[in-house]
Amino acid sequence: MATNLIYMPTFRVRQQENIVLRSFEFGEHMFPLLEIVKEFDRKREGEKQPLFDEIHLGLINDIKAQRVLVDMPVYLKERASMKSEVLDFSRKVISNREKRTEYLLQLANLKTKITPVISSYLNRTGELNTISLQVKELRPVFNSIAFRILFNHFNEDWAEISQIATVNDFIILDLDVIAPYPSPSLRQIINLWRNFNICPKIVLRSAINDIQNVNLSNHNIVFDADNGLLETYKSSFLANAFGDYCGIKKDDLTSGGTISPGFIFYDPINNQFIGYKGEVKSLSEFEDTIVPAVIASQAVIDMKSSGLPYLSGDNKGWEILNEISQSIQSGKSQAKFKRISMEHYLHCLKTKIDTSQLI
Repeated sequence: MATNLIYMPTFRVRQQENIVLRSFEFGEHMFPLLEIVKEFDRKREGEKQPLFDEIHLGLINDIKAQRVLVDMPVYLKERASMKSEVLDFSRKVISNREKRTEYLLQLANLKTKITPVISSYLNRTGELNTISLQVKELRPVFNSIAFRILFNHFNEDWAEISQIATVNDFIILDLDVIAPYPSPSLRQIINLWRNFNICPKIVLRSAINDIQNVNLSNHNIVFDADNGLLETYKSSFLANAFGDYCGIKKDDLTSGGTISPGFIFYDPINNQFIGYKGEVKSLSEFEDTIVPAVIASQAVIDMKSSGLPYLSGDNKGWEILNEISQSIQSGKSQAKFKRISMEHYLHCLKTKIDTSQLI
């Protein structure tokens, strides 16, 4: 399969992510990866709940992308602190290879747009040859399959995947949170990975992980956020594309949390993230402190003077920030700032692609 893929933005299928998935124009170089972590986003009280395929086919049909990769991530580690609906879906569907395959096959009505993502069950259930078993069920229906390998399971999975992958498939090397540079733990596998050229290869890593809003400070670089994969996916990994979690934290899918006004804003000029934090634990701090600080920031000044359309009218995140500043819409919502982060980051990466900074 000929592909122009450069970037694979990765989304958990939740409310704010779904808003972004429906609003953003991904173009020909960006294929979103959906991590379905629960049966449905929100339970509808007092009315019939749509079925799994109705919900997700409706969403995928609305996504303006040439191809959508769909995963029900086998890597999830079940924790008692997880949201109950995530834990239930993990136990009922994800942990059961046959049931998970059955759910992927429910999406066959969009088989020319969807690429199902599969992973080995060896380290989850101890079952052998699970990649081949999944391929046997999915290959007759879908015209491509994506194989997702965690770096610490690479040696167990590579022998099987490298033999059954076809030119129409994709292989995703998931680095989880480890540094995106060839570390000792990667050197032993990187030659095998580099020398493989049957199908497109994607390196995936979360750039923002154990970062708490309370530890942010206004206008300061978030040094714990490492977006270096964007600069090394080709030179270090000889990959065709890279992926991340769209400028937000890859969280543990746990319940609860207190009000903690904070915001991480992507600076595409320096490929870094800038932190902002409210002065008190009040949602009004988003409007009163964070938005004015972001709009007046050096990162914004640099983007405006770059000559590139980072802050054009197509940047929905920047548009929302300005509408909050002008009191056109409310900014008293932590969830809304998650959307702003994602919309701004995606637009900046699309700008980099469109201006040949990522090729």
